[in-house]
Amino acid sequence: MSELLQSPSSDGGESPREKLLTAGVATGLGWGAVALTFVLLLPVIFAVRLFELPFPTSPLALTALELVVGQVFVMGGLSVAYLLYTGRGLDYVPIRRPTLVETLVIIAAPFAVIVVSAVVTQLGLLFGVEPSQHALTGMGDVDPQFYIYMVPLVIFVVGPFEELLYRGVVQARLRESFGPAPAIFLASLIFAGIHLPAHGFGAAGIASTAVSMIALVGGSIVFGAIYEWTKNLTVVALIHGLYNSILLVLLYVVTVYGPEMQELAEMSEPALALAGL
Repeated sequence: MSELLQSPSSDGGESPREKLLTAGVATGLGWGAVALTFVLLLPVIFAVRLFELPFPTSPLALTALELVVGQVFVMGGLSVAYLLYTGRGLDYVPIRRPTLVETLVIIAAPFAVIVVSAVVTQLGLLFGVEPSQHALTGMGDVDPQFYIYMVPLVIFVVGPFEELLYRGVVQARLRESFGPAPAIFLASLIFAGIHLPAHGFGAAGIASTAVSMIALVGGSIVFGAIYEWTKNLTVVALIHGLYNSILLVLLYVVTVYGPEMQELAEMSEPALALAGL
C-alpha cells in the first residue's frame, strides 16, 4: 500500500486491486476533507458555548470561518500533505496564467455549467421531482447583502481550494490509474458526494437529493473536462468561483426583487398569450 501511495504511475497498467485502492484513497481524500472540517470546528463551537466566549454569530462570520477552516486549512492542507508524502511535489498541480483562449473559456464555462444544471433540474421536474435545496438557499431571514458579501469568498477561497483538491489531486491521481474519462467521472462522483451535508443528507427525500447530486455531477464533469483539456488549475478555479458567484447574485436578486418580478410576470401573461408565446 505504501508503494502505491508513494510511487506515481503513468502507464495506467495497475492491477484491479491497485485501482481499487487508488479509488479508495481518492474517496478518502474527498470525504476526509469533510470529516476533518467537522473535527476541527466542533471543539471550537463546543468551547464557545461551554465557556460563553465572545464569538461573532452573524451568518457571514460563521460561513467565513467554516470556509477558511474547511477550504484553506483542510482542503489545502490535505492536498499539500498528500503531494509531499507521495513524492509528487507541488509541481504536480499545474498553475499558470490563463491564455487568451482559456480566458474566453473562463467567461463562457460558468454558463455552460448553469445550462447543464438547468437541464437536469427540468428533467427532474418533468417527473414531478423538485431538487433539494442547498443550505444557502434556506437560511431564512438572512440579510440579502450576505449573498453579495459571499462573492469574494467563493472566488478566492472556494473555487481555488476545492479545485486544488478535487481536480488537482483527486482527479489527477485517478487519471494515473484509470485514464482521463473515468477519472473525470469518478472525481465528479466524489465531488458531488461531499455536498450531501449541504443538502441535508437527503432530508428532502431520496429522489430530490438524487436530482441535485446528478446536477452536481454534471457540472463537475464540465470542470473536470476543462481541467483535463487546459492542464491549468487557474482556469477551473476561476470558472468554479464565477459559477458560484453568479448563483449568489441570482439569489440576491430573487430575494430582494422576487415579489416585483412575480408581479411583473403575472402582468405580462396576457400579452405573452396574445403574442402566441
